[in-house]
Amino acid sequence: MTTKSAEPMQEDGEGVIPAPKPRFMNRRGAPLLPEAGAAGAPLTAVIAVMSFLSVLALASLLMVNSAASEWTSALRSEITVQVKGASAEEISSAVDDVMRILNETEGVVSATERSREETAALLDPWLGQGNAQAFINIPAIIEVRASPALRQNLDLLRNRIAAAAPEASLDDHARWHDRLSGAARSGQAMALGVFALVMGAACAVSIFAARAGLAANHEIVSVLHLVGATDGFIAAEVQQRFFVLGFRGALIGLGAALAALMLSGVAMRAGGAEDAFLPAFRLGGWTALWLVTAPIATCLVTAITARLTVLNTLRDQY
Repeated sequence: MTTKSAEPMQEDGEGVIPAPKPRFMNRRGAPLLPEAGAAGAPLTAVIAVMSFLSVLALASLLMVNSAASEWTSALRSEITVQVKGASAEEISSAVDDVMRILNETEGVVSATERSREETAALLDPWLGQGNAQAFINIPAIIEVRASPALRQNLDLLRNRIAAAAPEASLDDHARWHDRLSGAARSGQAMALGVFALVMGAACAVSIFAARAGLAANHEIVSVLHLVGATDGFIAAEVQQRFFVLGFRGALIGLGAALAALMLSGVAMRAGGAEDAFLPAFRLGGWTALWLVTAPIATCLVTAITARLTVLNTLRDQY
């Protein structure tokens, strides 16, 4: 007749108590440290909010990067020649001279004159529909795509155009490029700052929750120490609990943030803001992967901070 092997026992001076099971044999339905203090549903809700904000901050950073790249790439490759005159015939003659010079200049990839209707449409928001063509001689606009070598030194081209058509002026968009680049850097710094603040808030909440949980379960922690549990074992229990709570909250925050971003994108497309100037949010493969890193970071920061807090607290108290 066979019997099951006895559970390992150890002496503690007052009797015989079961030895702690190894970590890999710890299979239990209920957590070793009951939920108390700031743990449980309130902590999950707080982490969900932080995950929501971190995803929005990261999405803002990605949108600013994409929009700035599109805007500045166009400004880096294009220059504009504006031709003014007292009459339409004078403007047309000057345009012919400017186009001849552009076609003869090495480094000019293409030169396209905008029609009078297209140019007038640019002035309609300020002058009213149809007033530009009716009352003023609209300057001609020539869009030029130039090679990088030509962009480095436009003085020769500018002087040749001025000599052929004194009323023509060349704009290399350098001022707009600098302003857009500065605005993009400011937006990136703001998004990174918000992301850093959210991570800092997650650390603060984890510290508070971990300390509250230890204080509420002080007797259980003392018993665990009496039966031989190490600080690392207790910290691992708390870390596991916070990781689970953080994972739940991170998923909720990620889902809410993606829903908010998609709804805002639909609203922008419906209102026409996307076509006008504002950057659009497009949830592609790489974008989705980058956004997933935000809740992952929130979850890991919560769990690791809780572990370190427990270790420091136990080291000071025991």
